[in-house]
Amino acid sequence: MNLIKTSFYTSISTAITFISGFIVVKVVAVKIGPKGIAFVGQFQNTTAILTMLATAAITTGVIKYLAEHKSDPVKSRQIINTAFLIVFFSSLIISLFVMCSSGYLSEAAFRTKDFWIVYFLFGLFTMAISFNVIFSAILNGLQEIRKFTIINICSSLVGVSITVVFAYTLGLEGVLIASTATAIIIFFINIYVFGKLGIKWRPNFKSWDKKVVKMLSAFSLMAVVTGFVAPTIQILVRDRIILQFSVADAGYWQAVTKISDYYLGFITSVLGVYYMPKLSEIQSKIELRNEIMKGYKTILPIVAIIAFLIWLLKGFIIHVLFTPEFLPMKPLFTFQLLGDFFKIGSWLLGYLMIAKAMTKAYIISEIIFAASYVILSYYFMNHYGIIGATYSFCVNYGLYWFFMWLFMRKEIK
Repeated sequence: MNLIKTSFYTSISTAITFISGFIVVKVVAVKIGPKGIAFVGQFQNTTAILTMLATAAITTGVIKYLAEHKSDPVKSRQIINTAFLIVFFSSLIISLFVMCSSGYLSEAAFRTKDFWIVYFLFGLFTMAISFNVIFSAILNGLQEIRKFTIINICSSLVGVSITVVFAYTLGLEGVLIASTATAIIIFFINIYVFGKLGIKWRPNFKSWDKKVVKMLSAFSLMAVVTGFVAPTIQILVRDRIILQFSVADAGYWQAVTKISDYYLGFITSVLGVYYMPKLSEIQSKIELRNEIMKGYKTILPIVAIIAFLIWLLKGFIIHVLFTPEFLPMKPLFTFQLLGDFFKIGSWLLGYLMIAKAMTKAYIISEIIFAASYVILSYYFMNHYGIIGATYSFCVNYGLYWFFMWLFMRKEIK
């Protein structure tokens, strides 16, 4: 599977995800307003952390080792079965925890227990949600990109359909429940696809492989840091905006970050689907350098062009995707989009750090720059208002890219 073919399949999936995502954002913006956008962000960040814990953060390891051993069916089966066993036990624990503490989670995220049911339902179906994540990792590692794309497309189409219906029938609560309902349907689609591939998805408790557990665990620590740090940062920054300014301002900031998330979805999909397995396979420094340079020459210009077009058309985009109520978010675009460019530049090297299992360096850098992002956000917001959140995003990723270049140049020199 080469970069062009992967990009083709990924672009189809991402285009549909892109359109579906914006339909969802538009529906939430019209039906609920900036407050709804902020609350959806809170829910997505907290459930992202819970899902990461429910999968024991082994997805990156599954992708890496299946890519390395794809020509060895015995080893591949050991990896797959052990992965399912790990996720089964982890998701069972998280499921019980979420259901028992749904009221507390609602209070922590929304400052009210009124939304306890959305967390309870998420906890009830945590195992299905977690298995969906590991299904995707297995297809990615085996480089079954076509099937991987089909499932992603189904997920997007089912998700937007359920969200629109639930938004108009149940309001904000319905929007929050929609992701769980979507996961249940996708779970059965995944079972069908794996049945066609002849892969046994039911955990075999007799085939627990300690060596594979150790292999996957080496990547878990890095994934836990990433999976915990990224949403936690957003929660901290969003809470600060709500306390210092208003829920509406938090909605404006969430809206502009949503735009970034969706248009960068294609880039991050290519990085995850193509670069992670590819960089794991390569041993030669010359090949690594060529692969990284290919990424910079191909991906960064695309990011720059898209970011410039979004900045140029920001007024039109706000009217199309949101409502006139969101016009105060216009000043937030400039430094958010520049930060997106720096972010992808740093991630092209960050994926190399993950692929080569540079655990200590990766964790330290993630924690340091996560802390610096929060500190910079508080500082800039105190001095410049809500736009300071985008200043900190831009400055932090600019520094992170510079650090990654300094640290990783020995790997590709």
